[in-house]
Amino acid sequence: MALQKWTFIPDSADQGLRLDQLVAQHTGLSRRAAREVLKLGGVQVDRKRVRVAGKLLAPGAEVRVAFDAELPPVPTLQIPVVFEDRWLLAVNKPAGIPTQGTWASDRHDLLAMVKSQHPDEKLFLHHRLDQGTSGLLILSKQPSINADLTRLFTEHGVKKTYLARVSKAVEACVVDRPIGRIRHAVPGRFGVDGDLMEAKASITEFRPATPEETVGLPEGHWVIATPRTGRTHQIRVHLASLGAPVKGDRLYGGEAAEEMDLHAWKLAFRHPGTGEALALTAPPRWLRP
Repeated sequence: MALQKWTFIPDSADQGLRLDQLVAQHTGLSRRAAREVLKLGGVQVDRKRVRVAGKLLAPGAEVRVAFDAELPPVPTLQIPVVFEDRWLLAVNKPAGIPTQGTWASDRHDLLAMVKSQHPDEKLFLHHRLDQGTSGLLILSKQPSINADLTRLFTEHGVKKTYLARVSKAVEACVVDRPIGRIRHAVPGRFGVDGDLMEAKASITEFRPATPEETVGLPEGHWVIATPRTGRTHQIRVHLASLGAPVKGDRLYGGEAAEEMDLHAWKLAFRHPGTGEALALTAPPRWLRP
């Protein structure tokens, strides 16, 4: 694996060393690589990201370092905006980009990219999409609506509609099967069967996409998914349980593809700032011009 992690607590022999020196000494990375890791946000001191190479640490501080040798250059991709007003910003997330910072970087994620496009605004994230999933993501621009927007997502006040291409036809159905993390699974994944940890109620509605909904899309078995709950990997796990994993979802048995064919297509909710009904749609990335 390209990702490497270290955790250490400086001892008396480290007294007076700068943070970049400590990182290099305890990980074997060069000083140059240590400074690059700091710049990318891959160093945490007592669970908080620190970028200051010259920082001197208090005794007993815990240092966590994550280094990914395969990280590409920091992207400059422009994230498409679907909707914006004084309260909200809705964007169409590309596939393959994490929503938030990872262990090794908080500059390669969607939130960092959107903030770079809106440098004068404070943006707050209230939900996430899997790295391989594209589509609608909502951020708030005003702290005054944060609690209301969080409540909408946690109390299922947002209707979510996903579009997925799967391995075989799926009939209209409701999958009501608890999802939990599979104990000892490597890589980590979730499921509805086996030795599950903290399985939670999970419900997803599925139906075949209509011809009108698939105009301009590549051929295949397209499914509309409407989750009633919000568990990690819920749509992916439930489709796999039907024997119809998402194309490109290798974690759950999907056929090989460059990207995972899952898209957060539509969101409908009551605007927390105006009280009006708001329905948003993000064009699927597979649409042919």
